[in-house]
Amino acid sequence: MVVGGLAAILALAGGVFLGRKVIEGNEPKQSASAAQSARFHEPISDVSIAVPPNWTRLHPTDGEVRLLVAADSSTSLLMRVTKAGLATVTKQSLPVVKEYTDALLKQDTRARQLAAPAPIELGGLPGWRYRYTYSSTDGSTGSHVHYFLFKNGRMIQLVFQAMPPYRFQALEPTFDRIAGTFRGSG
Repeated sequence: MVVGGLAAILALAGGVFLGRKVIEGNEPKQSASAAQSARFHEPISDVSIAVPPNWTRLHPTDGEVRLLVAADSSTSLLMRVTKAGLATVTKQSLPVVKEYTDALLKQDTRARQLAAPAPIELGGLPGWRYRYTYSSTDGSTGSHVHYFLFKNGRMIQLVFQAMPPYRFQALEPTFDRIAGTFRGSG
């Protein structure tokens, strides 16, 4: 469980780092497949999500980041899949899992929750949704809607990012719409 926790902490920090790289002006390169299809299937965990066709697919070097797409230089979605090292997560075990996900977010002392974490079922998978703002050492700030979902010993993280934080309220309906397309089975 310690190894899984450390991997998840690294995953969270990596998500913030990759999100900042998108924001700092790395020009996204659109893949040919992104122009043809808006549904992304992640084969390791057999989940999928549909993104707007005008969002650009980026190609991160972190192998745990299975999807990184951006609407523009300040709006993005990251999907990360990691081994969680947890027993099968169910609705009944969500309170225990919340202790795990809370601990992951507390590792970044710059994160400030906007609301209490919410237990969710997304695409048939149990998990937790967090909404928070963050600041980075370079002075940039943003907001995340962060889903921690669990399937077959894996943790699937969906991280929607809006920068600066005041854009969050306007973008939240878009984030919710995209999250609503998530499927826990391909």
